[in-house]
Amino acid sequence: MADTMTEPIPEYVLFDMDNTLYDFYFAKTQSCEAVVNFAGSGDGMELFRYFMSGTHGFEDHNNIHDFLEDKGIFEPPRLYEDACAVYEEVKLASLKLYPGVKETLKMLADAGVPMAIITDAESSQAEKRLATTGVRDYFDGVMTPDRSGVRKPKPEIFHAAAGMLKCNVHEAWIVGDSPKREIEPGNLLGMTTVYAKYGDWIGIPYPKIRPDYTLQSFGGDLQEIMHLKK
Repeated sequence: MADTMTEPIPEYVLFDMDNTLYDFYFAKTQSCEAVVNFAGSGDGMELFRYFMSGTHGFEDHNNIHDFLEDKGIFEPPRLYEDACAVYEEVKLASLKLYPGVKETLKMLADAGVPMAIITDAESSQAEKRLATTGVRDYFDGVMTPDRSGVRKPKPEIFHAAAGMLKCNVHEAWIVGDSPKREIEPGNLLGMTTVYAKYGDWIGIPYPKIRPDYTLQSFGGDLQEIMHLKK
């Protein structure tokens, strides 16, 4: 699990949110399935591929617009508006923390470790998800693209997130599920990098990107490498 040795208990920690604290892939697929059931056409993975296409953002409702239009069932404005409401409601309701997340965050908080979120979700979405999962109070701040002006892996968003904790970026640990968007930039910035492999549902191998630590699960693994276990 551990590839290198670092000082016990990190001074500062930045956490990615989606697929690091909870299974966002599951929430997305559930919400897409709910939309197609509501609309009465297509299947959930078909709609999910619209979100993955890159035509719009991964959370952009225009993906639902295009799906309904391509299916020939777009009836503005009511069906589209209602479908978007179903999507948001089911997505939030489907968010479930990974085992050990809340307990580990509490251990870090009790140890006096400042923590912040760094995410590519917009601030309104991020705040809703953290509130829904009941972990918002553990974090001193939430850094998002609309607050920093850039998305991961741009270094500016990492510096901005570290600024929320009043530390230099190289003093912080970064925990995330994406080798390209969290681990690689973290390595370049001199951070201690922790790869949440359990949440990397895309699973593209990047053999040249080497994290300091790799997690097979959140709770026990992270508590061990951060020396939180008594």
